[in-house]
Amino acid sequence: MPKVLLKRSIIFAILSLFGALLLAGCGKDQFATSNGGSTDANGVTKAASVEPPSKPGKYGGTFTDSSIADPKTFNLWVAAETSSTGAVGGLYDSLISQNPYTLKWEGHLADLPEISKDGLTWTFHLKPNLKWSDGQPITADDVIFTLDVIFDPKVQTNMRDGMLVDVPDGKGGYKQVPPQYKKIDSRTVQFKFPVKYAVAREMLSVPIAPKHKLYQYWQQGQPSSTAFNSAWGVNVDVHDLVSSGPWIIQSYVPRQRIVYARNPFYWRKDAQGRPLPYLDHYVTLIVQDLNTDQLKFTAGDTDVLSIQHKDYPRLKSGEAKGQYKVMNLGPSWGNNYLCFNQNPHSVVAQRTPWKMQLFQDARFRQAVSYAINRKRISDDIFLGMATPMWGPLSPANTLFYDPNVPQYPYSLDKAKALLAQIGLKDTNGDGILEYQGHPVKFTILTNVENNQRVAIMAIISNDLKQLGLDVSYAPIDFNKLVSLLNPKPPAPYDWDAIVLGFTGGPEPYDGRNIWQSSGNLHQWYPYQKKPATKWEAEVNDIFRESGQTLDEAKRKELFDQWQEIAASELPLIYTVVPDGLVALRDGFGNIKPCSLGGVTWNQYEIYSLQATRNQP
Repeated sequence: MPKVLLKRSIIFAILSLFGALLLAGCGKDQFATSNGGSTDANGVTKAASVEPPSKPGKYGGTFTDSSIADPKTFNLWVAAETSSTGAVGGLYDSLISQNPYTLKWEGHLADLPEISKDGLTWTFHLKPNLKWSDGQPITADDVIFTLDVIFDPKVQTNMRDGMLVDVPDGKGGYKQVPPQYKKIDSRTVQFKFPVKYAVAREMLSVPIAPKHKLYQYWQQGQPSSTAFNSAWGVNVDVHDLVSSGPWIIQSYVPRQRIVYARNPFYWRKDAQGRPLPYLDHYVTLIVQDLNTDQLKFTAGDTDVLSIQHKDYPRLKSGEAKGQYKVMNLGPSWGNNYLCFNQNPHSVVAQRTPWKMQLFQDARFRQAVSYAINRKRISDDIFLGMATPMWGPLSPANTLFYDPNVPQYPYSLDKAKALLAQIGLKDTNGDGILEYQGHPVKFTILTNVENNQRVAIMAIISNDLKQLGLDVSYAPIDFNKLVSLLNPKPPAPYDWDAIVLGFTGGPEPYDGRNIWQSSGNLHQWYPYQKKPATKWEAEVNDIFRESGQTLDEAKRKELFDQWQEIAASELPLIYTVVPDGLVALRDGFGNIKPCSLGGVTWNQYEIYSLQATRNQP
């Protein structure tokens, strides 16, 4: 299943897990196989500059993509990794959504909202005759149930943090509260905000859950607990799942494939009033790693491939024979970063308090950033098709990117000087620096399935050894890595450092659950009751104000401040922003690769050029 943009929830993501890579620059330099494109001096197919109109298609055919990990759950509202959100995200639609290509807001399950003059009251009217895939009606009760679940603190969801509004607590500080919401009638839901909210649309574009299927699990164990978190696990009968999206899951074979079939009650119609989608099936093959992913594509088993840069020359030269096209869509939106564990409640802090003190020193993190040879990462892994990344936003984000953040060009001398300031010395001449009498030794982890990230980790490890740090690295299974990163008991948060990545989008506020000190994805030290540092308190204030400021110039100024703080303190040490390279099989219509939404964001209207039927 293609990547689905879950607004208000930055999903804890491993970049390039799926064929539909999130790439840079929606709305320009896009490509459609039916409308052609252009080729630059380097032989790179560039996308067409204007989004092509949708064409009526025939019914039939299958589109196949891939994933390099099995889902951990089919419950979208508790999913914490892209292997799960990718598997079921396309099954559940939202009230409204931002078109990934045009960035314009569109009505989905509901029409665009009616907004009061003071901007505080938002009213949504569901479209008539909406049905779940089992024929049950989609009503305001489903919307209210979804919100009740998300705002239940017993439910372990990534969606809640981004749906809370900061309001004064009467004690000189702030507290986070949800908007008020109520059912007006079976098709109408109303929201009331305590303050004007700049990102209300993003907040209210969450996927809607089926009450008639999941209510029983949510109620089980209440009021002290809930069975919702374990509902619809990977052992569920997939025929019990329902959908409001274009697909239903027909079958799931672990480590092999997920097969999707057409949802007979999907709400979208084409321009002729015919039901969508056109395709009979959408298939996701589950592959072992990115190398296997490429082998499947070149063998003709899949129709889309996120290309590893090292393979670009060979794949580009094979376009005609392989009946596909290769595109370079410029800087991607996501990132790869190195993060050190700064959680004082972790077993690392208990076992080696000196290590925690070192990781919490910004000078140490700055030294590490100086020591990372980003040019080597770009040249060796991305064939020079990548640029250094110093702050939390990619240059693809032309709305909010700040090019003036502190930078750390490769310099072992500057790195060593900073380590000396902290007090690191090699007292016994063995080549390993010591801190408070302990040799500085730590392990970096990443997910074994992502070959590019493993290569980045290896280069970083080698670079840090040049400083006299005893660094080892260990690629491990993605789902195991996610379990290590779980900050809640009984998970021990037992890791020194990780190389991972977050996907990105045009609205920085969507990263609130990463950057708010109380956020569940505040990876270096999540769920803080109070900000652990002054700079984290400043970032809290920036995100709070940016969420309640409607002046876009002021929001840009605030997010510039955030980027500069993040680049100074370096809780996440960014590496490079690679260009997005994609290969797409010939033979499909209405293909509109979009950097923000992925290659198949509009899978509901993709059709096979070999299809012949006029009816589903």
